[in-house]
Amino acid sequence: MEQPVPIKEVKILETAEDIQERREQVLNRYLEFKAAARLRREKLEDSRRYQYFRRDADELESWIHEKLQAASDENYKDPTNLQAKIQKHQAFEAEVAAHSNAIVVLDNTGMEMINQEHFQKLSIRQRLDELHRLWELLLSKLAEKGMRLQQALVLVQFLRQCDEVMFWINDKETFVTTEEFGHDLEHVEVLQRKFDEFQKDMASQEFRVSDVCETADKLTNEQHPESQVVVNKKMELLEAWARLKSLATERQ
Repeated sequence: MEQPVPIKEVKILETAEDIQERREQVLNRYLEFKAAARLRREKLEDSRRYQYFRRDADELESWIHEKLQAASDENYKDPTNLQAKIQKHQAFEAEVAAHSNAIVVLDNTGMEMINQEHFQKLSIRQRLDELHRLWELLLSKLAEKGMRLQQALVLVQFLRQCDEVMFWINDKETFVTTEEFGHDLEHVEVLQRKFDEFQKDMASQEFRVSDVCETADKLTNEQHPESQVVVNKKMELLEAWARLKSLATERQ
C-alpha cells in the first residue's frame, strides 16, 4: 500500500519582519547563484583559452620538429649542386624567420594566463619552456647547417683551384722534360720562343700558387673540418711547383 506523501509545512509570513527576512533569504540565494554562475563561466572561459593555447602549442611544436628534421639533413657532405643547396637553405631560413611570430604570440597568451593565476599555469609555463628550447635548437641547427654548406662550397672552390694549377703544372712538366732540343737553327729558335713564353707563364702562375696557399692557410686557421685535406693539397701543389721550377732551371 502506497505511503501518503508528507505535506511540507509552509511558513505563514505574518509580520513585516518575517517578510523582510524572507526577502533577504531570497536575495542572498540569488546573489549566491549569480556568483556561482559567474565563477562557472570564468572557469569555462579559462578552460577554453587553455585548450586554444594547447592547440596552438601542439601545432607549433609539430612544425618545429618537422623543420628540425630538415635542418639535421647532412646534404652538405655531398659536394654536388652546392649553390642550389645554399639557395634552398636561405629560403628555409627565411621561412623560419617568418614563423617566429608564432612563438611570440604564444608567449604573450601564455604569460597573460600565468599572470592571471590560471589554474593550468604550471603546465603553461612548462610548455612555453619546452617550445623555447626546441626553437633555440632549431635556430642552432639552421646556423650550423648554413655554416657547413658554406664550408663545403669553399672547399670545393679551393680543390678546383688546386686542380686547375696542378693541371697546368703537369702539362708544363711534360714540356720541360722533352728531349727535343732542335735539329736546325730555325727549330731551335722556335723552341727558344716557346720556352720564353713558358717562363712568362711561370711568373703569372706563381701568383695563382700564392693565392691557393693563402686560401689554404685561411681555411686551416679557421679550423675548417677538412683542414687535413687542405694541408695535403697545399703540400702536393708546392712540391709539384718546386719540381717544375727545378726542371725549368735545368732546361735553361
